[in-house]
Amino acid sequence: MSRVTAPVPAPEGKRRPPGVRRMLVGLGVVFTVVAGGVGAVALLGDRAVSETAVKEKNCCWEKGVTPAGLSDRIGIRIPAEATDRKAAVKTNSRYSTGLLAFTLPEDTASGYLSRMVPEDTEMIANIAPKPDAYKGDAPFTHLVLTEPETITSKLRKTALCPEDTETSEGKYLRGCVDIYAHDFEPGSTRIYVRSSGVGGQ
Repeated sequence: MSRVTAPVPAPEGKRRPPGVRRMLVGLGVVFTVVAGGVGAVALLGDRAVSETAVKEKNCCWEKGVTPAGLSDRIGIRIPAEATDRKAAVKTNSRYSTGLLAFTLPEDTASGYLSRMVPEDTEMIANIAPKPDAYKGDAPFTHLVLTEPETITSKLRKTALCPEDTETSEGKYLRGCVDIYAHDFEPGSTRIYVRSSGVGGQ
């Protein structure tokens, strides 16, 4: 009579059968491909968002905008002493944003601002700005100027609307504006004006 013996278990550390190894390698390849695909899609998504933002910032600037023309459109009179005058208008499907900047002697700027800003409105300092403080699509960098929202030293700012401004200069305003005054060098002040909802030329 023949003796039946039980199979002896494989010793520890023995390699898995070839079929099991092939299955595990296949699963690893599939996981790597899937993970790589997800990463690629995420990277392409981030790149698309970034490229869209760049296109938006470089797109749709009106041509032929002049400081004198824009000052009339938004109701900001530029003093005769002003130098380094710059202007631009960014348009989109909802509204247009006007950017106006000019430089005045410090004393002239103080007098100009006192005729613009009501007595009960205080221009405040930009206490805690961040490098990317301005999130809109009409940056002053288009005029090769520093964003006023990022300036901490010697900068004052306020916001004005026509219904709240009956001063001798403010009464000409045609829409709400953000105004910044930066004493960027001794004796000189740069005035920045950003106005949303700019009317046609």
